[in-house]
Amino acid sequence: MIDSHCHLNFNELAENFHNIINNSKLNNITSILSINTDPEDFEDHLNLIKNYNSVYLSYGLHPDKVDTFNQIQLQNFDIACKNEKVIGIGETGIDLYHSQNHLKEQTQVFETHIEASIKHSLPLIIHQRNSEKEIVDILKNYKSNNLKLIFHCFTGSKQLLNFCLENNYYISISGIITFKNASSLRDIIKDAPLDSILIETDSPFLAPEPMRGKVNEPSFVKYTAEYLAKFFKLSLEEFEKITDNNFFNLFTKAKRDNYL
Repeated sequence: MIDSHCHLNFNELAENFHNIINNSKLNNITSILSINTDPEDFEDHLNLIKNYNSVYLSYGLHPDKVDTFNQIQLQNFDIACKNEKVIGIGETGIDLYHSQNHLKEQTQVFETHIEASIKHSLPLIIHQRNSEKEIVDILKNYKSNNLKLIFHCFTGSKQLLNFCLENNYYISISGIITFKNASSLRDIIKDAPLDSILIETDSPFLAPEPMRGKVNEPSFVKYTAEYLAKFFKLSLEEFEKITDNNFFNLFTKAKRDNYL
């Protein structure tokens, strides 16, 4: 199975990196996509993972890091996106949970990521928090560009799910789905077609049950997969095969036959 979204360069994971990888192997994790959140961290992030065939990177600036002085230009993507390890753009999007002070700048940076996705033919990884309308309104402007994208750590409304399905966008389900208080999310995704779903940890955050409260890591995606296999009434093997195929259908630059 594949962890389609984590942050291996965050201290909680980077300081224990080799054990993190070994734990992933033990839990049958075959590929990992580690998400870059700041271009200034990219080289160190790349050096951390470069010796592992099926650990990949994205390139982008997280909306939480966007302000008047910290933005990104289209040309900033050109060198990174040529690297064989870089298979996606982001994470990007709009986050209005903490503040709306930089909505204009977040919108500009989000649009730059979309343009980079189109230019480099790499899928877009979207972060959405208290910003469904704003993100949907922007994406509607790019409908003719056949964007490939995923809403990571999906916790959106039924309307957002329908918008994704109408446009052949993917959603990624995190350990949140296993939480006792996530009944509304379970109700929203219960009819989602399986060919639209990926799984992720978003580690070091959001550890699933039964690991809730611990530092999350890619190996814990196993628990989310087991939960969702039961939820969708599939064997774990069937669910793994479907979500692995979805990963490679979206992230076409990743290599199927590589393993950790």
